Amino acid sequence: MTQQKKLRIIIFDDDSNIRSMLELALSAMGHQVLTYENPTICKVYSKSDSQCPQEFPCADIVITDNMMPKMSGVDYLTLMNERGCKIKMTNKALISAGLTDEQVKYVESLGCRYFRKPFKLSELTAWVKKCAENIPDNGELAKL
Repeated sequence: MTQQKKLRIIIFDDDSNIRSMLELALSAMGHQVLTYENPTICKVYSKSDSQCPQEFPCADIVITDNMMPKMSGVDYLTLMNERGCKIKMTNKALISAGLTDEQVKYVESLGCRYFRKPFKLSELTAWVKKCAENIPDNGELAKL
């Protein structure tokens, strides 16, 4: 049996129950999980007009809710894309119950994964495992 690669996963969701559930499930898989209520901690958010200042990605995977205070998940994914976020777009996911068909198409056109709430935890963890397969073993991450 091959050992699962330990990933750094960042979760943005204003719902503490979802944050806790995802943190528990992904930590149980052996990953480092960081959770936040909204994306204002991210350097592409806080640096109003500049590119991501990090040399390396700050995480292997980002999972964001859509309806959050300060910024929607769709807007956050767009901002990360525009400002040169180092995390691969295929390793970003949006979870939401209320996206329009156009928003879903847009998120998928960015290369991100969309999970409709209520989502199956098994589908999300399978996606995390698939992402792990495409991350090099020597992939360096930025210091937080």
